[in-house]
Amino acid sequence: MTRKHDDRRTFLKGVGGAATAVGLAGCAGLGGGSERDYFKLGAVTSLSGELRFGGEVTQRGYDLWADTINEEQGGIEVGGETYEVEIEYADAQSTPSTGADAASQMINDGADAILGPYSSNVTLAVCPIMEQNSMPHISGSAESPQIWQEGFEYSFGTIPTVSIIGNEATSALLNLEPQPESVYVTAVNEPFSVATGEAMRAAAEEAGITVENYEEFPRDTDYTNVVSAAQNADPDLHLHGGHIGSHVDLVNAAEQLGYNPDGFLMHYGVNTGSYRDGAGDQGPYTFGATVWIPGVDRSGGVLFDSPQAYADASQSAYDTAPDYTQAGSTAAGIVFQEAFKELGSAPPLTQDDKDELIGILEEIEVNTFYGDVAFETEGEYYHNNINTQTLLVQLGEDGSPSIVGPEESATAEANYPVPAWDER
Repeated sequence: MTRKHDDRRTFLKGVGGAATAVGLAGCAGLGGGSERDYFKLGAVTSLSGELRFGGEVTQRGYDLWADTINEEQGGIEVGGETYEVEIEYADAQSTPSTGADAASQMINDGADAILGPYSSNVTLAVCPIMEQNSMPHISGSAESPQIWQEGFEYSFGTIPTVSIIGNEATSALLNLEPQPESVYVTAVNEPFSVATGEAMRAAAEEAGITVENYEEFPRDTDYTNVVSAAQNADPDLHLHGGHIGSHVDLVNAAEQLGYNPDGFLMHYGVNTGSYRDGAGDQGPYTFGATVWIPGVDRSGGVLFDSPQAYADASQSAYDTAPDYTQAGSTAAGIVFQEAFKELGSAPPLTQDDKDELIGILEEIEVNTFYGDVAFETEGEYYHNNINTQTLLVQLGEDGSPSIVGPEESATAEANYPVPAWDER
């Protein structure tokens, strides 16, 4: 069978100097041209700037994989020999252009493969660099559907696109009793958050729920204006797509102005320590979307025996409970590990090895503590793992998350409608 990547490989090798960041001729000597007795992975993520929290989460996920495989198994076994894993980081500084430069740096440094950024907008800048240089790349975090719709040949993602997560979490919330009649939807104006807001709006429309308004705004907006407009619409639910800082700003403004919908659904990160710390007394009862928490009932597999075993390892290593982004990042490392084993080539990898690795990744199925990972090979979710089930969670009074939907996966009953601010 001729795979799509075989045809594209022929094309990419023909463009030579047309690659804009690191020319193919420039990377031809990388990989197999030098002696190295370990697998070298580059990791591009935001270690400074507005998205540094998320970047640190992905770094913990990648590091926990590498440290565990090195300490417990001596590295990755290939042909009867074991090769340790080393990860070299480049800071995307929370901006797409810097992320693209960071990706080029990793390729110039001779990485065997790349672990991807935290945010979708940086990932969308990094993926073309991977294409131009035929470099295998797995994101353990980015969720924008734009990434997969582009049909990037060398990029994969372990976390389902937010167009699935946002839609399914919203649908689960809309099934709670009493069923809401109206929603107000807001989103920060950047790729991930807009895709989240659009997925939330679509779920409400599909359910026949009135969407009072859909509003996009910049990260640095005045949230009192956002909340005032929503308060005037008086919806049953407020649905919001954004990152942790925007969630904190939204609930703080809601408490300040006495805006009391029956519930807030936020994505991403309400079950992280950063949201709980930032939101403080306003955090409890928030609904969130996720695909993994430590208490989820999933079997283990490669490297970690269960979700709780992984959570315990994270707690021991970093004194923090992992969220699904950290888990998805560790799963990305595990998938590379299993693909390297199947490839059977000792490091450093040649370009032919890297091209062969893409075919292996397209067919791979890995059972992990995070869930089963397998990548789509056609359609709008090309190279995205859409197998992991979406979970609706709600924070309790102590800030801990419980799974409250969908009904077949729930481990607790939702506290809904949520108490008004002056009743907490």
